[in-house]
Amino acid sequence: MAANRIRPTALVFCAALFAAFTAVSSRAAVVWDLNPSDQNAPVGSSSHTFTSSGYSITAYGFDNHSGIGTPHDLFFKNVGPIGGAVESGLGLTNTLDNEIQVSLNFIQFDFTAVLAAGMINGQLSVGSIQLNEAFAIYGSNVLGTLGVQVSGSYGSTFDNQFVSIPNFGQFHYYSVVATADDVLAVAIRADLPAVPEMNALLPISALLLLVFATTVWRRRSSA
Repeated sequence: MAANRIRPTALVFCAALFAAFTAVSSRAAVVWDLNPSDQNAPVGSSSHTFTSSGYSITAYGFDNHSGIGTPHDLFFKNVGPIGGAVESGLGLTNTLDNEIQVSLNFIQFDFTAVLAAGMINGQLSVGSIQLNEAFAIYGSNVLGTLGVQVSGSYGSTFDNQFVSIPNFGQFHYYSVVATADDVLAVAIRADLPAVPEMNALLPISALLLLVFATTVWRRRSSA
């Protein structure tokens, strides 16, 4: 009979301990700065790999031929202030302002490794968006192919602001395209998958363990 009376207390303790390990999940954001050294010079290649927190994304510069890209060298741009702000990011060599030009070229990013790591909530930040300038995001599963437009067109109110990549994970490659005048790719952000962690419920679980142990000792003593 004593064993049966103890059982509910044991169940309460086990439930609390389980909650302590599972109730809270941490999720960290990883950010890739596309001009981490604030350079103002050619990259020296049509591709460049950026690594943050051990995770890599590769950028590719392309000229746009009806949605098919041919390699175009990348450019680290850092000038200003222009209109009160410094323009810093990733553009293209030998274009107007060394930026992505409407209809003429695009910068494509390979998210393959990021997606394989289970990252979610992919976002892009684009800068140098003055009045009457804009950009859009395209998705593709073929490197060098622009693919399909997955976002609306973002104007100057989104200058240097992160915008979500719609249906992130549907494609391995996402591109920044100017839809009006020219723009500059600034940064990428994505969230690591949530990881269960111990939290503030652990002291409560320890207290319940003490209560349980005391209850067992008292009932055995009185048996």
